[in-house]
Amino acid sequence: MSSQTNTHSLLASNVIDAIRTRRTVREFTGEPVPRDVIETMLEAARWAPNHRQTEPWRFFVLEKDGETRRQVAQLIADWTFENVKNPTPERRIQSAEQARTEILESPAFMYVYAVPGPNEEVTRENYAATCCAVQNMSLAAHALGVAVGWSTGKPVKPENLAEMLGADPSWDVVGALYIGYPSQEPSAHRKPVEDVTTWL
Repeated sequence: MSSQTNTHSLLASNVIDAIRTRRTVREFTGEPVPRDVIETMLEAARWAPNHRQTEPWRFFVLEKDGETRRQVAQLIADWTFENVKNPTPERRIQSAEQARTEILESPAFMYVYAVPGPNEEVTRENYAATCCAVQNMSLAAHALGVAVGWSTGKPVKPENLAEMLGADPSWDVVGALYIGYPSQEPSAHRKPVEDVTTWL
């Protein structure tokens, strides 16, 4: 076997292992995530599949202890307080504070948006490409020992979020990313491939 074949086999093994072992995590140690790690993740993101070359992804990194992070955390807390399901006064307060604290304490925190296209087809492709960009970021992070929690829940719900971030209101929010060094390594299971595949 040639050295080139050995290299390709090792690379394939590393990639597949990263795909299998990457997990969504939102419980982190207090260790800061260096800026160069975030930049490496962003570099991986911009090489996501994008056959029309629209490069539709837009990223907003909210600095730890920064004013924008504090404002967004409060915005999400307010939204949570008003919208928590089956609320009691105590649950409203607890849920709102939990949402606010999670954003403030996340070692790194980012929003990802997709720019819509000139028609529905391109808009859908742009959203899909941006989702691929987030997956690229998550895999790059995992390779560097960092975990990502991708949320499409409370952190993206307020209507005036885009305005607060400086994003165009017409853009589609793809998610909020909690980023940090994981405090534990969760496990997961998937159905066998033959359960979800049809050979024709």
